Amino acid sequence: MSIRADVDRGLEIRAQVEKLERELKDIETRLKMHGLQNPGLQVDLKDADRDGKQYLAPGTARVVPVVFTADIIIGEFSAAAPRARMIRDAAKGKLDDFFKSVNKFENRFTSGKIFRLRAGELLAEAAPVFITTCLARDKQGIPKSQIKVEWDAAKEGK
Repeated sequence: MSIRADVDRGLEIRAQVEKLERELKDIETRLKMHGLQNPGLQVDLKDADRDGKQYLAPGTARVVPVVFTADIIIGEFSAAAPRARMIRDAAKGKLDDFFKSVNKFENRFTSGKIFRLRAGELLAEAAPVFITTCLARDKQGIPKSQIKVEWDAAKEGK
């Protein structure tokens, strides 16, 4: 093939991929909305140690999990932020076990699941208050969550 043909084909493929990505995004939005609008269709997550629910979206031959994770733990916060004191107090002297200070505090853990497990180990009965204090929140103070369509986890269905 010539370079000209490669460029033309590359541009054609790129346009197709962009179109398909937009279509997939629209499909995922509809799946997420259906799962959110029908809480009776939500079931527990397969991993009992994770917080959240899932909607098992049925296709013709396969089922795709739409996972509604629990509230997201903040990744970092400024030491001068108003909630820094609340988090420090809730950590009962163990803040450095959860966050490292680099002119701000950064979460030491790669997942909320590990963070929650460590909080339970280190803080015992104080863990729920600490975790709630560490939730990432939007401008209205509502805890942020994450919703994923897990295409790779699709299994044979009904």
